[in-house]
Amino acid sequence: MATDTYTWPLSPDFKHPDKILSAEISSVSTYEVTLSFKDFSFDKYEKLLFIIKETELSTSVSLSFTRRENSFTLDLTSLKSLFEFRYNKEFHIYIQGIHNNTSELFLLKDPSKKTTSENSFHIFADEIYFPEDTAIRPREYIGILDSDSTDILRICLCSRNYYLRQTHFCSLHSLRMNGGILKICYDLETGYHEYVKTELSFRNKLSKDAIAHDFTTVSTQKRGNLIRIKVSLDLNKIDLKSLYWDINVLLYNPDNSKTNQISIAMDTKHRMFLKFLYNGSYRTDNGFFFYPYYTGNKMLAFVYRKEEKYDGLDIVFKEFLSIFLYRIGKSYWNKKHICLVSEKFASMAQDNGYYFFKHCMDENEEAYLNKKIYYIIAKDSPDHYKVDPYKKNVINFMSIRHMIYTQAADLIVSSDSRYHTYAMQCRHSIFNRYLRRKKFVFLQHGVIALKKVDNFYGKGMRGGCDLFVVSTNAEKQTIIDYFGYEPDEVINTGLPRWDVLKDHSQGTREIMIMPTWRNWLDSVPDKDFEESEYFKHYMGLLNSSRFSQILEKYDLQVNFYLHAKFQEYSENFNAVNKRIHLISFGEVAVNEMLMRCRMLITDYSSVSWDILYQDKPVLFYQFDLDKYNEAHGSYLDMHTELFGDRAETESQLLDRLEECIQNDFKMKPEYEAKRNEYLQFKDNQHSRHICEEIKKRFC
Repeated sequence: MATDTYTWPLSPDFKHPDKILSAEISSVSTYEVTLSFKDFSFDKYEKLLFIIKETELSTSVSLSFTRRENSFTLDLTSLKSLFEFRYNKEFHIYIQGIHNNTSELFLLKDPSKKTTSENSFHIFADEIYFPEDTAIRPREYIGILDSDSTDILRICLCSRNYYLRQTHFCSLHSLRMNGGILKICYDLETGYHEYVKTELSFRNKLSKDAIAHDFTTVSTQKRGNLIRIKVSLDLNKIDLKSLYWDINVLLYNPDNSKTNQISIAMDTKHRMFLKFLYNGSYRTDNGFFFYPYYTGNKMLAFVYRKEEKYDGLDIVFKEFLSIFLYRIGKSYWNKKHICLVSEKFASMAQDNGYYFFKHCMDENEEAYLNKKIYYIIAKDSPDHYKVDPYKKNVINFMSIRHMIYTQAADLIVSSDSRYHTYAMQCRHSIFNRYLRRKKFVFLQHGVIALKKVDNFYGKGMRGGCDLFVVSTNAEKQTIIDYFGYEPDEVINTGLPRWDVLKDHSQGTREIMIMPTWRNWLDSVPDKDFEESEYFKHYMGLLNSSRFSQILEKYDLQVNFYLHAKFQEYSENFNAVNKRIHLISFGEVAVNEMLMRCRMLITDYSSVSWDILYQDKPVLFYQFDLDKYNEAHGSYLDMHTELFGDRAETESQLLDRLEECIQNDFKMKPEYEAKRNEYLQFKDNQHSRHICEEIKKRFC
């Protein structure tokens, strides 16, 4: 019996296996599979290893096995620990043979004829549920052994829903939205299952918001091995929430009495029609609209959000014009070796993107990198004056020039995802396909620790990158362990805005309050926002009589900085005390306030690391930690690993605030120790180090 934990005798090169070897699946049972081999002898090898490697990442595992001549029974129990909530994983199977201290690596395939029926998929594990899944219908996870379109054997750890998509046909036939009545017609292959119903399901991470609305099944008509199903839903009678809604088709399996779901796929014709020609939607009185789109998996879904200026069909004409202009001058544009730099929504020049760009202009890094570097910013941005000295290298957001340079760019450098360099939620845009092909350096706008974001910024995910900038050794290890990046894809240089980060608080009496956003409040109407626990707690603090007394007693001023996503609700906030100043996003540079303040009050914001960098105290106001952990989670233990006091109630917060004031805003010794443990890189040359790393990899 081989072992599943071992030291590699020789490091295998998974990218270049020596041979592809045919294997036949003889039997599959619970966490066990038997593979048989013909016309191949393994006897010449002194040692054999069965290895599975994740196709997109470096994760590899050795499998225990027993051998009977040329049949091998693999023990798959080690895969139990690799199942992950909300993730599908795919592994290829290899054999490594060792002889005379040399190694041969074989990638396994199964060339026997395959169909997409359920019979071609071998399930070796099922009934796996995650306790954090609080959906109306918790998702079941299963383990599958099958082969891909090129016959390569693979192991999938996935949801039952993913399995149904692979084995059953479910495709859109037509869609109409008139007078608030949504009508969908689709074709479904039920296989061994029975059709139950169709539902519109709200996509949200919080259990209390897990809602679904049933369509009325108008008709079901048998068409060969398919059923044509027509359903309708009156949108005027349901409570729509922002942001995403999925269409689920429920199927009942009489063999195991389970109900699972499948999504409605969209073929190329329907996707192109939806993107370029269809402008139908359901509009509500609050300026929101509800419209169809297709997901990254080409499945039908819907969005409910506020209508923006880039949502019209006119964007299609502008983008096609820019494509034409780029292609007739392609050689000219490509010779420029363009690097685009931006920040969140291309709306400001205050964060790491701006400070990186400014460094590149001031220090002539264009010559060093052999690239033309441009900054993207909205023409009406209040920060535009900051980049005016470099106007030849400034591009107006969503201009024709912006669109051309986006196609021509070699590299994107941004403090947010690459998609923030464009109108991210533009309904009819086709430019996502250009953005995802570009090499991308992720500067971040903080330190990743207090919020789990690997499901978006992880390697291979929508927000993934080619070079990940971090600020601490602990953060680098987090990115390697949780995000799937190789060590050489993560660079510990610190943040560009730290180049100018200095303590300017001497003589000031300012406190900064900067709460982070809650994704479950994305684009909700004003009424829902004002009823949220989030709004009530911060409004309670801003108008607390005790808080006002503390400010008067110690002669303090407060800057309450509204997160970017606060903008549509900024008028909802107010404070009676004139010592409290509400600062809108972009109104004052965050860096300036961070340097000027004596301390920070936040909840989970990564700007707390900027305060730690300056050796100032942080107070964490975490009144909704349980809900936050349910929706996001953290890489730090909020109770033991924070570098500042934490409070869960307003009373606790004000007690700790007054204690900090009376201690003259000095950090406690235990937090000083954490500061020394977390921060190692402090030479104010962060942008220069990033340029050096870019030079090594992309120039």
